[in-house]
Amino acid sequence: MRGHTLVELVAVLFLIALSCGALLPAGRRLRDKAAVIAGREAVAGLLAEARLAAVTRGGADVRVASNPWRAWYVTGDTIRRALSLEIDLGVSVVLPRGRTAAEIHYDALGLGRVASETLRFTRGDQESGLVLSSYGRVRRW
Repeated sequence: MRGHTLVELVAVLFLIALSCGALLPAGRRLRDKAAVIAGREAVAGLLAEARLAAVTRGGADVRVASNPWRAWYVTGDTIRRALSLEIDLGVSVVLPRGRTAAEIHYDALGLGRVASETLRFTRGDQESGLVLSSYGRVRRW
């Protein structure tokens, strides 16, 4: 029975470490992209839920704010659902014109009261976004 020498084992371990080092950046990009998409879809779901609540409860407001980035919707004086984007997912939101907060109001018909809003979700070098039309519809990009 033949064994392996220490030099052979070190060489194999070196090649495995070299291969793992080459895969780390791709894995990091994949993780960042997954987090950005998860944040975008969470906010899209929150907007859909708020729009439905607006129809059933007579109106709803969705707010997105920084420090840390979070999103929530309110009907009347009650916060119905909240998301912590930056703490839970590590995702930041970029709003147009450098703003740090945005508010979308849905009336009792589920129509939005905003002049087209764009939300860009970023983490690392990955980004994705939502565009809200003035009627409250959501388009992903």
